[in-house]
Amino acid sequence: MGSTSKHGWYLFLFLVGFTVGPAGLFALGWPVALIGFALLVAGLVGFRSIKEPAAEESAGVEHRRAAPTVRTGAH
Repeated sequence: MGSTSKHGWYLFLFLVGFTVGPAGLFALGWPVALIGFALLVAGLVGFRSIKEPAAEESAGVEHRRAAPTVRTGAH
């Protein structure tokens, strides 16, 4: 599965939230922690929103395997 620009941005949001949330709890104050955890949730929701349309489109599609090809030494 390939990645898109959306995957990258939502991963970035998740990582920033994962870093800022606990830093806010332990050092920077609860307002910063709330912002961090909000970014964390936004990243998770974003990942979920990317995945759902693909799952709905392929729900009724039957996947078939291609017949195996035999390779010989001749070119």
